[in-house]
Amino acid sequence: MKLTDFKALTFDCYGTLIDWESGMVEGLKPLTDRVGTALTRDQILEAHARHESSQQTWTPAKRYFELLPIVYKRLAEEWDVVV
Repeated sequence: MKLTDFKALTFDCYGTLIDWESGMVEGLKPLTDRVGTALTRDQILEAHARHESSQQTWTPAKRYFELLPIVYKRLAEEWDVVV
């Protein structure tokens, strides 16, 4: 099999070339720095995934950029941090 045997190639680079988890943890730092107890990277990512999934279930047509502020607010509530 040669590369020239193909007319098109696709690559899934999200999460492979783009380290979105580190970006998410870093982006949430202003919030997580105010939490009373230190949160691990896994705790932050798991909480975000839980709230994101729940919100997507409730509002499947909502655009992702509209969904993120809701997730942020729910994370703040879970961690007892004033937004």
